[in-house]
Amino acid sequence: MNNKLASLGGALTLVLFSGLLQAQPDASARQVEASSQQLAIKIQQQVEKLDAQRQADFQEWRQVRRELLLLEAYNQRQSQWNQRLQEQITSLEEQLASLDTTREALEPLLQQMAERLGEFIQHDLPFRQDERLFKVKSLSSLLARVDVSHAEKLRQLLTAYRNEVEQGRSLEVSREFLQLGDAKEKQRLTLLRVGRIGLYYLSEDEQKAGYWSAEKNTWLALNSSQRQQVVRGLALAEERGLPEFLTLPLSVPLRTTASTRLEAN
Repeated sequence: MNNKLASLGGALTLVLFSGLLQAQPDASARQVEASSQQLAIKIQQQVEKLDAQRQADFQEWRQVRRELLLLEAYNQRQSQWNQRLQEQITSLEEQLASLDTTREALEPLLQQMAERLGEFIQHDLPFRQDERLFKVKSLSSLLARVDVSHAEKLRQLLTAYRNEVEQGRSLEVSREFLQLGDAKEKQRLTLLRVGRIGLYYLSEDEQKAGYWSAEKNTWLALNSSQRQQVVRGLALAEERGLPEFLTLPLSVPLRTTASTRLEAN
């Protein structure tokens, strides 16, 4: 009996020893597997880090390239601008070289233009004549000044000419003191001007009306029906009525007829 127990005990010891031997390789395998997983994780992290760095480097390269292209385009535009500027400088230098001659020719030309403007106003329809002639006188004084540039003188002269040109395109109402016929004193009258073809007056009591005759260089009276036409024309000019045709004699006669139908609107 003791021998059987001894044999059974030895067998059990052998089984336990064999189990221990089998457990040791399994533990090593799990340790190796765990180490491999950690190594794989580290490698993946390094790969991801390198990929992120590569992406950052690529974006930085794209930004630098974009800035380089913009810089090249700016340099090209700057070069073109410098070329145009140089051409302008060369042109100005050439103009400055002949400036003395230009000034000598410009001074009398400006004075002549101012004189012609004054003569034109004197022979034009007599509306706001004193005011317009005073402007020409002031302009002549400006042209005689040495502290005013030629460019400013020319600008002021051209402005005066443009203002006179605009007078021929407008319908205007004004109130002025005028001397009619043989009257000794001036009267306050309402004037209706249609461009430069018609100039008409109406007395303050609206009982008298007339028009300027450039051919006879005087004011001529209008009849009662024509006076009503002037009243209507004044209402149209002051936007107090609807557009309509007015039948009035012209201040400046036409070749074909001495009167025409004027459309005031």
